[in-house]
Amino acid sequence: MKIGIDISTLINHGQDIGAGRYIYNLLDNLFSIDKDNSYLLFGHYLNKDYLNLASNLNKKHSNSNIRLKLFKTTEKRQRYWNKLRFPPYEFAGIKADVIHFPDFLIPPILSKNLVLTINDLSFIRFPEFNFEWFIKKYSKEVKLNARKAKNIIAISKSTKSDIIEFFKIDPDKIKVVYPAAEKIFRKLKKEEIDKNILEKHNIKKKYILSVGTIEPRKNYITLIEAYNLLRNDKDIDMQLVIIGRTGWKSEQTFQKREESLYKDDILFLGRVPDKELAQIYNQAEVFAYPSVFEGFGLPPLEAMSCGVPVIASNTSSLPEVIGHAGILLPPKSPTILASFMRNLLKDKRLRETLSSNSLRQAKK
Repeated sequence: MKIGIDISTLINHGQDIGAGRYIYNLLDNLFSIDKDNSYLLFGHYLNKDYLNLASNLNKKHSNSNIRLKLFKTTEKRQRYWNKLRFPPYEFAGIKADVIHFPDFLIPPILSKNLVLTINDLSFIRFPEFNFEWFIKKYSKEVKLNARKAKNIIAISKSTKSDIIEFFKIDPDKIKVVYPAAEKIFRKLKKEEIDKNILEKHNIKKKYILSVGTIEPRKNYITLIEAYNLLRNDKDIDMQLVIIGRTGWKSEQTFQKREESLYKDDILFLGRVPDKELAQIYNQAEVFAYPSVFEGFGLPPLEAMSCGVPVIASNTSSLPEVIGHAGILLPPKSPTILASFMRNLLKDKRLRETLSSNSLRQAKK
């Protein structure tokens, strides 16, 4: 069978966003186990920054039957193409028995054998976290795509429920397929721990860690407020380390940091290479993730894979990911979050228990 997969998100944004990471690892692991089917990887790109990811996959799996068909475009041409819905991809030679679109959108195409991955519907569930133009555009497009696709992959039961609720899609058409953490995120042995990574990033004390794009949905304002309360306890002298690229509507988060009495101990590290990120996970005291909404939530899973005790929100998909392995709290109370972080930081036995639970849960 010939399988087509749209990798436009990967070759335009790399693995810095969740969908790009999802696509890369889906392909990498799929090619490792499937030597029977042939694959056509296709998509449009604006610049060449991430094209090497596609060619690297091709070289790594040279014994697999993989063909690349990638097209250079411009934002203007892309806009017109999506608006006119013409020409369809088939005019460029994109033909396959089944075609997978792994990031919400289905571009102009005639084929009916389509599989669509929907990661989350946060832009509908929480419109206040997005721009109005984005909500209008994507609410309409994703709904049409969900109806057009023959099958839908949802990355959590929470996302499946939202697809059914907002789009009135037949539940039998939607399959839940959970993501997994990459192999690099694992509990390191003592001799593998590298303190130099912490020094490189100006991490000079024990620290609370959080990972994710800096945007309102991640709820970093609540985390910083909880951290401020925590630091009022003179027995706790720790840093707050936040890793992730800057997203939309991030200004208030950075302003909250500037207003903190402890701002010098609140570190925004931006993007960090995976090898360094694995080290930072492993050396953290606690991983805190008060996100308001997640389609899945890879960062807490990565943290659990490294054996880190996790405190997270009790919303959306996070109870599915964390289960009974971590502490789940309402997302909007800095006081409650600070109280549970304080208890956890002062109770070594509890941290060790949650660390063991994290490793067991992550294996699922």
